[in-house]
Amino acid sequence: MSRSKKTSNADDLVREGHVRVVDRPEIRRSGEPTIDDVARHAGVSKGTVSHVLSGKIRVSPQTRARVEGAIRDLAFQPAEAARSLTARKRLADGERHAPAHVPRLTTVGYVSVDFTAQLDRLPRREERRLSRAIGKTIGGPAANVAAVAAGIGPPFPISASILTAIGVDQDSDWATAELWGRRVDVITPPERRSGRVNRALVLVEADGRRTIVNEPSLLAEVDVEHFLATTDAKPLTWCLHFEGYQVPSRMAAVAAARKAGFVVSMQATGMPPDWLAAHHATAFGAFDIMVLHRESLTQIEPAAATVEAGIEALAALACRTPVWPRLVVVTLGERGAVAVAGDGALSYAAAPAVEVVDLTGAGDAFVGALLAAVLNDAPTDMALRLACAAGSLQTTRYGAQEVLPGAAALSHLAGMPTAAFAALTNGPEPIS
Repeated sequence: MSRSKKTSNADDLVREGHVRVVDRPEIRRSGEPTIDDVARHAGVSKGTVSHVLSGKIRVSPQTRARVEGAIRDLAFQPAEAARSLTARKRLADGERHAPAHVPRLTTVGYVSVDFTAQLDRLPRREERRLSRAIGKTIGGPAANVAAVAAGIGPPFPISASILTAIGVDQDSDWATAELWGRRVDVITPPERRSGRVNRALVLVEADGRRTIVNEPSLLAEVDVEHFLATTDAKPLTWCLHFEGYQVPSRMAAVAAARKAGFVVSMQATGMPPDWLAAHHATAFGAFDIMVLHRESLTQIEPAAATVEAGIEALAALACRTPVWPRLVVVTLGERGAVAVAGDGALSYAAAPAVEVVDLTGAGDAFVGALLAAVLNDAPTDMALRLACAAGSLQTTRYGAQEVLPGAAALSHLAGMPTAAFAALTNGPEPIS
């Protein structure tokens, strides 16, 4: 969220273990544990470890537990191909099971494999630039939202999943394994898998600004209606979240989801500007939670010459709109965010100042943290502050979901009083 170049305590949170940062060594270095080390540690053969990693051959629960324990103890990183094979079994096995009191979040959108290039500046036409590094990470707004929400934990536990389209190539399996490792279940019928996963090129400049080139979404094949028809949300707190790319074509599904008992949310990322300009009144009546951004303000009120004027116009619109969503939030980048209530009241939260590396995924991290807090009944002001902290933290590393903060880290960065946060920590147990 923040573009400030001030030093923050984000690195301290990482060092102290409160924030998980995904490490991506390109080459296995000398001294790193191997599959042979795992086998010796677990007291099994190398072939048994391979069976556990691939998921193709059945291994007894006791043996699997020993091997997985050895993997954790040694911090072993399986090769990409092994993670891909394991992902296929996990897709077939289905979802994790969470206690009924844990809120569910299912995002609707695409998963992408992002190739991020670190540049001092964007190249000019027909110019060749040298990148400091080109890394492979996982992305896609819906995937990012689910991963961040799933990682926060008590007192804001979330059982997360994504309804998406996945291909049959190794990158698709790799992306599935990455999401599983972030506690996100992938919902896609095996018979619908075809082609390959979406890819995106992300060019990040020295000041953190990014330019993204992504392929069209493959989600035309996803049957949201089938998911709604086969899922009983009424006994649970269950949010169905739509990324902006999906909103224009999914309004019928939005109405059906609300009727079926889902909390329905959306974010503006990827939404065609002309659609919001023409249909914002419909959207305000259709969603329970809406996350807009600064550009949305002029799409809703073209006469607004400044962000402040746009916020005032949105507050006035709330006052004269008969049905207003449960929560409408506008993200303001380095200035934080503002919530607009149905009576026009405004609640602001500041974005913590951090050393910005890459702005990719900051808005998605904001949305993931916001939904985790709101679905667990956090007050609006607390949810906004936690969300701003999550968005700011995401900008401190390259990649769209490479920073996975816990609730304690967010509360610390947000400056939340210890007593206020401690009062919430006797909530539900984490998902096993």
